[in-house]
Parts: sequence; C-alpha cells; structure tokens
Amino acid sequence: MRLLHSLIHALRWVGNALLVGLFFTMLGMAVVQVFAREVGLGLYWGDDLVRMSVLWVTMVGAIVAIDDNKHIRIDLVDKVLSPATLRWVQSCAFLVTAFICGAFGYYSIDMVSWDYALGSPGVGLIPAWIFQTIIPIAAFVMAIRFTLRAFIPAEP
Repeated sequence: MRLLHSLIHALRWVGNALLVGLFFTMLGMAVVQVFAREVGLGLYWGDDLVRMSVLWVTMVGAIVAIDDNKHIRIDLVDKVLSPATLRWVQSCAFLVTAFICGAFGYYSIDMVSWDYALGSPGVGLIPAWIFQTIIPIAAFVMAIRFTLRAFIPAEP
C-alpha cells in the first residue's frame, strides 16, 4: 500500500509540473504574440499554439483537480447523511462519473480519428489530431481515477 501511495504522490507531482509548464508556455506564447504584432511580426502558428495549449491545460487541469479532490461537486447531501451512507453515495457517484468519462474518451477517439483522416491543420506543420490526443487520454485517466476513488478513499 505504501508503494501505491508513493506512486500516486509521484504522479501528482508530474501532473502539477506538467500543468505549470503548459500554463507558462501558453502564457509566454500569448505575450510574445502581442508584442510581435506591435512591431509587425508575429508567428503565424502562435495563436493556434495558444488554442491547443488551452486544450491541454484544461484536460491536465481536470486530472490534477481530481487528484487533489478539487473537482466540481454538488454537495447536496453531505451534511445530512451518515458517514457510511455518504461513502456509499459518493462511491456510486464516482462510478457514474467514471462511466461518463469512459464514454467521453471512447467517443473522442472517433473525433481524433476523423481529424487524422481529414488531415485537419493544427499548429504549423503538426496536424491537429496530435494535439487532440490529450482528450481521450485524459478522459480515460479521469475514468480510472474516479473508479479508484470509488473503492479507495482519498487521502486527506
């Protein structure tokens, strides 16, 4: 069990580091684009990179939020249920959420494959489907995390 907690801690650290790196890349590119346009330059792929970075920050941020138990929740019954009943209700909610994330991941593979087949433009010479692979990957990671959370309580 200690090894599992060490692995979870390491994955949290990697997720947070990736999120910070992506955020500052996105912010830096946006700032560069603003100043470059003022002098009549600008990177033709800069805006596309910022858009793709927003997608990655959103998906990685969702994973990090689940890890830190800071995801969006509706706490209607937390105060009125007994701890045992609350744990059961939360487990059911986590399993339903895991199913929804799994379905989202499954159907997002179809979207990415369509963009692959159509050759949709992405950033510069890199096609869009490469950047969009974060969608099914993050959805399946979230499904796994919610499934685990249904059976293993979160660390305080």
